[in-house]
Amino acid sequence: MRVLIAGCGDVGSVLATSLLRDGYTVFGLKRDPSSLPEGVRGVQADLLQSETLKNLPGRIDALVYMPTPGSRDRAGYEAIFLQGWKNLWAALDREPGRTVLVSSTAVYGETDGTMVDEATPARPARFNGETLLEMERLAAKSTQNLVVARISGIYGPGRERLISQAATVGLEVQQTPPFFTNRIHRDDAARALQHLLELENPEPLYLVTDDNPAPRYEVLRWLAEIQGKTAPLAIVNEQAGQGKRASNRRLRESGFKLRYPDYTAGYAAVLATRGILNE
Repeated sequence: MRVLIAGCGDVGSVLATSLLRDGYTVFGLKRDPSSLPEGVRGVQADLLQSETLKNLPGRIDALVYMPTPGSRDRAGYEAIFLQGWKNLWAALDREPGRTVLVSSTAVYGETDGTMVDEATPARPARFNGETLLEMERLAAKSTQNLVVARISGIYGPGRERLISQAATVGLEVQQTPPFFTNRIHRDDAARALQHLLELENPEPLYLVTDDNPAPRYEVLRWLAEIQGKTAPLAIVNEQAGQGKRASNRRLRESGFKLRYPDYTAGYAAVLATRGILNE
């Protein structure tokens, strides 16, 4: 199978390496393909410049659309997720047999700690979720061979902001009421995307997250303690929101097994590679 990963960054590179190992032909589309893993066939193009998409590889069997916005504002999101999608889709020589569209749990605007899943109506609270939901709808109009992956917060090598934050002296974090957060290790995110590429008769939508939506204070306290640091100061703010909890039940029931089922397993692996794990 010939797979095109449009926006082959960090997660895309892990996915591409795994696909290559399994015998796929993989094309990675980037403005600068020099950083692609060995064996990935580089496609130098800009999704926002349609003239650069004229020489896309032909006979693409599967497409993974996962670009990164050039700026973290509405204009940046709308450019890459809406116009970028339109430009790429118009440039393909045929409709892929499967398209995996990477979206986000940001399409859910819940702030009361409730559990959300694929049946929960998407009511985004911010422009990022609004734009991603619009992208999902645009893609659904383009192809019937669509699988949407709404991924929660990705962490892992190179995505270690919380590790550094947890080690900060005097850090204050809301403990009451609990503010729920959702995450998935980078490698599990990539493995889930391959699973959705290969899954026979998939559902049109999956939440890609680990097994344990956890309060932010709990995560930061654990990260502090495992590094031998002082736990954050617990703050009470009864007026604050509580976030949301994302369910991965559909993904697990499709046969997918997480390598890092919760933040303790995933962050322990990251810390071990950095040599800062406190025994």
